[in-house]
Amino acid sequence: MSNHSHAEDWFELLTRPLWGLASAKDSVPDEVWASLSATLARALDPADAWYVGDVADGGQRIVESASVGWALALAPEKLWEPLGPKAKDNVSAWLSAAYLGPVADTNWHYFPVFAGHGLKRLGIAHDPAVATAHLERMGEMLLGDSVYEDGPGGRVDYYNPFAFHTYALLHFKLSGDDRYVEHAAAFARKFRSWFAADGSAVPYGRSLGYRFAQGSMWGALAAADVEAVPWAEAAGLARRHLSWWWDQPILDPSGRLTVGYRYPNSALVEQYLTAGSPWWATKVFTGLLAPSNHAFWTSAASPVGPIVEPHKAARAVHVRDRSGHVTRLNGQAWHPWARGGQASYGKFAYSSLAAFSHAAPGPGLEFAVPDGALMLSEDGRHWRGREDSDEGSIDENGVLTISWQPWEDVTITTSLEAAVDGWHARVHVIETERTLHTGEGGWCAPLSGHRSEVDETKASVVSGGLRSEIIDGTGDREASVIEPMQGTHLYWPATVLPVLRGVLEPGKHILKSLIYIGTEV
Repeated sequence: MSNHSHAEDWFELLTRPLWGLASAKDSVPDEVWASLSATLARALDPADAWYVGDVADGGQRIVESASVGWALALAPEKLWEPLGPKAKDNVSAWLSAAYLGPVADTNWHYFPVFAGHGLKRLGIAHDPAVATAHLERMGEMLLGDSVYEDGPGGRVDYYNPFAFHTYALLHFKLSGDDRYVEHAAAFARKFRSWFAADGSAVPYGRSLGYRFAQGSMWGALAAADVEAVPWAEAAGLARRHLSWWWDQPILDPSGRLTVGYRYPNSALVEQYLTAGSPWWATKVFTGLLAPSNHAFWTSAASPVGPIVEPHKAARAVHVRDRSGHVTRLNGQAWHPWARGGQASYGKFAYSSLAAFSHAAPGPGLEFAVPDGALMLSEDGRHWRGREDSDEGSIDENGVLTISWQPWEDVTITTSLEAAVDGWHARVHVIETERTLHTGEGGWCAPLSGHRSEVDETKASVVSGGLRSEIIDGTGDREASVIEPMQGTHLYWPATVLPVLRGVLEPGKHILKSLIYIGTEV
């Protein structure tokens, strides 16, 4: 269950696959379309027990109206034409209400736009000024450097590529309105650095349960025929991304997407995700709208190499090392609304190779799980990470600096720098008026079959073909390896984590650490 009604959760299951199905409409069996059309008619019939509900009050139904509008715009002969007159009236009335319905002041402004595309294709009267107003609001959310803020006070995360920019490209595909296309193209050139050589995308932010929606922008570029990067690069990024996901245990025994990330785990997703939510991933298949002779399909996939990519508007630096793995140095602060928002947004570093962990209720670092983070405690049992902070600054060398205050009388300035050899460095300048316990983590590794090594200043783990290591640069902390609470990690159900621990008396202190993750074991 989620924070939506059962009807809304069920409607996600029905409608979200339409992003992909409509893009490949002629390859979808007729009996599937017949079932979808009949079920949609029941879902939008106020007299039917399956009625999804009115949209006058907004909510999740507005979200799904976009996929309905998208599918009706692309495949009216599959969904609309088989309906009887009464069913058509019901669908028309419901979609027209959704077009006028209230939206959250976020990327949601695109949902009435796509509902409008469906209405236009069906010849149903609607006021185009409504869509225009929503599109204009989208422009007001631009932060600069082709990055959108997802509503006032929002974060910059995968909602930029798989929502704002993907929707802009698909809107252009349907309407010819190119007002945000160049922003999408410019973002794509930065977005390349979020992907590892093996196709994995560095996990960061909320809604990671949408899985390969992460790569939807590459297909959307092809659908819109916008060559933001060479087609061989876009092809490689898209193909490797899907290939990586199909190698992960993300399906249930019936072949359906589960709730979780690399493995089924509903504890690691936000409060708004439910069984139908992962089907946002089918947006990756919008690339099927590009004809088979398009360069997106015919080009040989080009590989990716090492890169250090500062992106000031996103408050991040992405570093792809010589082995092809990506580290994200992160300046953004937590997201207090989303479940797990401190772990998803507030850590200093994220890794495509080692992902990250969520904290769990309970005493000790084993529950706090400080991978990619510095955690602080007054009693050594209850831990606090970075929550509110400034948004960081990035210098010309790609060094990211953040100031934060976990307590009113504790001020910390953290500097982060990564290299293409798999290492990154953290320096924390701490001024405190209270005694604090500190716990800083490197990267988690799988628990099964691990080998660990600990000395006075260093802790390392070798497991699952990778090596994780943390080194204390000042010699003031104790190195150790802990076993975090099971089920807290995005990649592996059970993990080990090299950490550094210490105690700070009131005054000024400098903590330095070097952290490694890689396959050089």
